[in-house]
Amino acid sequence: MSSRQELSEFLKSIERRAFEQAVYAVRDNEAALDVVQDAMFKLAEKYADKPPAELPLLFQRILQNTIHDHFRRQKVRNLW
Repeated sequence: MSSRQELSEFLKSIERRAFEQAVYAVRDNEAALDVVQDAMFKLAEKYADKPPAELPLLFQRILQNTIHDHFRRQKVRNLW
């Protein structure tokens, strides 16, 4: 189980790389910040009790799903 401190350190260590990955995917800095923030919040909310070794893979999957969700929402908004 990861402690709050371990989770916080993990999120700090991946913050920049996750942002760069999101910017590359969505091509918008503000949307990328929202995507990364949502992904970090989901990880902290749902998977804070997981061992620290599992956090990187979990976060990558959550980030990818959050990016896909962004594009789904954008598609629906553009239809209306």
